[in-house]
Amino acid sequence: MKKSPTVPKARSKKEVPSSTAARRIKFQIKKVSISDLVPHEGTIEQHIKRITKWMKKDGYQLRPIAISKLDSLGPKWKGKYLIHDGHHRTAAMKRLGRSHIIGSVFDYSNPKIKVFRYYRTNVPVPKQVVLERATSGKEVTPRFDKHFIIGRNGELLPFHDNPMLEPKIRVKLSELR
Repeated sequence: MKKSPTVPKARSKKEVPSSTAARRIKFQIKKVSISDLVPHEGTIEQHIKRITKWMKKDGYQLRPIAISKLDSLGPKWKGKYLIHDGHHRTAAMKRLGRSHIIGSVFDYSNPKIKVFRYYRTNVPVPKQVVLERATSGKEVTPRFDKHFIIGRNGELLPFHDNPMLEPKIRVKLSELR
């Protein structure tokens, strides 16, 4: 009898090591136009308000959002980026009148990147489903999925606030007009 695959256990933000696993995921920090971003999830109004208030008070974008290029999907998507983590930060930047945001651009086809349901991280989500949600033109729900990096020991390391893809930066909001 064939064993079903074991899904690695997700780690909390506090457990995320700044280990050599960071070297496995290559990324480029880049200033991008918000109009070139394509969401695959909806947002929660209360969360946007809180982040907007915090960013306005602080005056900085402190971490890049995690994005990947959509160029391979055809001419319509050339120069566009899929938001994997940072939908609420992006919405907050729009509300603050910013037209640009700092993104961490990575290769979504990397096999060390896995996607699971947001509240049921033992249920995998095919990457193609994420792409289809983004490019369908349909309204999408918030908190659909969660992106992870497979760590050195097989553990799941969440994208959100993870220095492997979202290292601490300090960019003045005035530089993102």
